[in-house]
Amino acid sequence: MGDFDIIGFTAIICLFGLPFVCGVTAIISRAWVKIACHQKEVDLKHHMLASGMSAEEIEQVLNAGKGTEAVSSPDVWSEQS
Repeated sequence: MGDFDIIGFTAIICLFGLPFVCGVTAIISRAWVKIACHQKEVDLKHHMLASGMSAEEIEQVLNAGKGTEAVSSPDVWSEQS
């Protein structure tokens, strides 16, 4: 292989290989972060259950940072009809 072949091969690797590797890395990283966040939320729920909190209290704690209160109680649904 001459110098021209190595330069062409390197150019092809840089043009096609690097974006592919970056894309795959981004997809894997995003999935890893989502899994870690979900695991922390599950751990928090288990901790709150172990400390004796009711389901309504847990729901209030989890919805506190979302800005709006979740509509889940049956009497609220009957009022909207």
